[in-house]
Order: sequence, then structure tokens, then C-alpha cells
Amino acid sequence: MKPQSPPSAAAAEEFPVGRGHARWTLSLLFMLMLFDFIDRQVLAALLPPIKAEWNLSDTQLGMLVGAVNVAIGLLAFPTAYVIDRWDRRKAMGIMAIVWSLATIACSFAGNAWQLMAARFVVGAGEAGYGAGGNSLLASIYPARMRSTVIGISQAAVPLGTVFGVVLGGLIAAKWGWRYAFGLVAIPGLLLAFLVFSLRDPQAQQRSALPNAQAGWVEVLLTLFKNPIMLLIFSGQMMQTFLASTLGSWLPSFFSRSYQLPVDKAGLWTGGFVLATALGAALGGLVVDKWARGFAHRRLLGAAILVGLMSVFAVAAFSAPAGSTQLMCLFIACFLMLTTLGPVQSAVIDLAPAGMKASSIGALNASTNLLGMSIGPLAAGMLSDRYDLTEALRIIAFLPFAAALVYALAGRLSGAQANGRH
Repeated sequence: MKPQSPPSAAAAEEFPVGRGHARWTLSLLFMLMLFDFIDRQVLAALLPPIKAEWNLSDTQLGMLVGAVNVAIGLLAFPTAYVIDRWDRRKAMGIMAIVWSLATIACSFAGNAWQLMAARFVVGAGEAGYGAGGNSLLASIYPARMRSTVIGISQAAVPLGTVFGVVLGGLIAAKWGWRYAFGLVAIPGLLLAFLVFSLRDPQAQQRSALPNAQAGWVEVLLTLFKNPIMLLIFSGQMMQTFLASTLGSWLPSFFSRSYQLPVDKAGLWTGGFVLATALGAALGGLVVDKWARGFAHRRLLGAAILVGLMSVFAVAAFSAPAGSTQLMCLFIACFLMLTTLGPVQSAVIDLAPAGMKASSIGALNASTNLLGMSIGPLAAGMLSDRYDLTEALRIIAFLPFAAALVYALAGRLSGAQANGRH
């Protein structure tokens, strides 16, 4: 049986907006994604002083962290559905303005509930940015480069986490935690206005795309009737359960296990999370070389990477504090986001035309609502019952299941592809 050729192979080699503008688009979206996550993750470094000022439990801190992810989970699909039918540039620019202003508002919170409300609005602004950005990149870069380009874009996630934690710790140590929110929000607000100048090759023909007239219920049914999509969504939920937990609790882990002050705990966290940025970019490149444009190979590559990540994460939190623990944790961090490019590329490959942003929006919704929002809260609850290290060790087992699910999705996708030829 002749193997399937990568989808739309001839058209996929074109740069509809030109190579130069495609690179500028990637650069700008990368920078804005960077500040998306700086604004989101700055809270992780501020948990110790906020806990001390308001006398909060770890469970309450987990709720503060999870507010952004709950908002994204609830709103990611609706905003992505609108993006598929509107102008991606305008949508992303408006969303960036909203989340930046909401981050500034966090500085004025008088209690935990006010801070949680402001953080929810931050998540509301960020809800559709990933879906819009990745679908735009997919439309202006060749399919053979898709995992690489999205992987590079997603490398901004850990970098933003690093800068958010490091800047948050440094600013909080010098001026207090309230200043941290206000200062990190300003650059994203300025970058937001540049997004309006980008070119969208489909901006003038959104209504003519296939499925453009489909209602949101029809879109969801189309996506969730596909067992491969369901498996991918489930795998990413389980994987990001641990990723979001570490992104939120590593500063506290270093503070408690290694007796570090808030600024040094932030710097240590920054060094480890930098490894995830390198992994995100290299993971997409390596899988693209091996997959050669086939969705099922991208998923099988993701299965291998996330399985290895879980092995090292469990080893890290099973070891006593010291060099062995830190080495295993560093390797786990490097592997943690290597799958972002391959998994999201596979979703875009498998989604029907006119549903590309909606498919990423549905992925982000399920990931944030059932993975990223619950992970930090679950860690806080487990930490209150046991301790933080034991909580992280328990959660580190979950990506084993994600690896199995990605592998099954890859096998089904490969069988489906071969069945059409």
C-alpha cells in the first residue's frame, strides 16, 4: 500500500506573505507570547509575599494561580470560533490590550478575591491568542516547517515563565509584589498595537472558507466525534497538568527545600525553566525532520518525549535534595515542552479547513480547564495534606498516561492515513 503524501504538499511550500514578512510575523507573535506568559506567570514568584500578607493557605494560592487557566478554559473555544470567522490580527491585538490592562489592575487588588477577579480577566484576554497565532503561522509557513515554527513560537511560553518568575522575584524583593504586576504589563501593551499591522492571507476571504458557516455546535461535534482528536486533547491535558504545576510551584519548592529567599528562588526557577524553552524549539525541529509532514509520526514522537519527561520528573521528586535531584529535574524541564510544536501541528493537520483556529481553541480550552487550572490547585491541596515535594512526585506520574494516549493517537492516525490510499 502506498503511503500517504503530506497534505497539500505543493501549496504547503509557498510563503503567501513572503519570507520576510513571515519571519517578522513569527518574531512579533513570539514576543507577544513572551509577555503573555510573563504577565501570567509573574504570580508564581509573588506567592510567598502574598501568602504572608494575606495569611493564605496553599490551596488558596492554588486557586489564585488557577484563575487564569479557568478563564482560558471557558473562553478559548468561543474566542477561537470567532477568530476563524473574523480578522485574526484585530482579535489578537484586542486580546493583548485586555490582558495587559488586567495585569496592571492586579497591582490594586485589596484582597485575594479582587486579585482572583483581575487574574480571571487576564485569562479572558489570553484565551484566544494561542489559537489565533498558531493558525496564522500555519497559514503563512509551509507544512513541512509547521512543528518547527510552532515550536519556536511556543518556546516563548517557558521563556515568559522564566522572565515572569525572575522579574517578579527581583521587583518584589526591591519594591514589593504590587509593583511587579504593573511593570511587567507595559511592554505587552505596546506590542499589542503592532499586531494590527500584520498580514493575514485569509483576512479577505474568511467567509468563503470551507465550514465558515458552520455553527459552533457543529464545529465542536466535528472535532469531538474524531477519536484521534479526543486522544490528543486527553494527552495534552495530562501532560500540562504537571507542566503548569511545576511552572507555578517551583519557586516555592526551591524556597522550602533549599531555604532560598524569594529573589533567589525565582532565579533558580528561571535557570531550570530556560531548559524548557530550548526543548520546545528543538523538539519541534527534531520531530519535523523525522515526521516529514505526517501527523501520525508527530504524535509518536510526542509520545516518546513525554514518556521520557515523566521518568525524569518522578526520579527528581523521589530523590533527596541535592545534585541528583537537580540534574533529574533539569532533564525533565528540558523535555517538558518538546511536544508543544508536534502536538499542535498534528491538530492543525487533522482539523478540517475553516476549523484550524477552532481546533487549537478546543485543545487549549480542554487543556486549561481540565489540566492547567487543576494542576496547581491539586498540588496545593496535596501539599497541605503531605508536603510540596510529595505532591509534585505524585503529579509527575500522570504524563506516563499521556505518552500512552499519544502513541495510540499516532497509531490510529497512521492507520486512517493508509486507509485512504
